[in-house]
Amino acid sequence: MKSWLAVAESAIYSGVSRDTIYTACERRELRHARIGGRRSIRIKAEWLDAWLERHARGTVTPPPPNPTAVAR
Repeated sequence: MKSWLAVAESAIYSGVSRDTIYTACERRELRHARIGGRRSIRIKAEWLDAWLERHARGTVTPPPPNPTAVAR
C-alpha cells in the first residue's frame, strides 16, 4: 500500500465519501498534508485509522440467546 493517499483513495480506504474526507480536513478532525499550498491533500492510512477509531460508534452486538425461548 502507498504511504500517502489522495482524497479519493482515502475515501475508498475508509468507506466514506470524498465530501466527508474534505469536511473532516476542513474541520481539522482528520490529520492531513497539503501539497503545493492549498492545491492537493494527502493523508496517511494510519491517520485515517485513528480518525475512524475516534469517530466510531460502539459496535452493535446481538443479545445473548434466550435459553427459555421455544424454537418453532
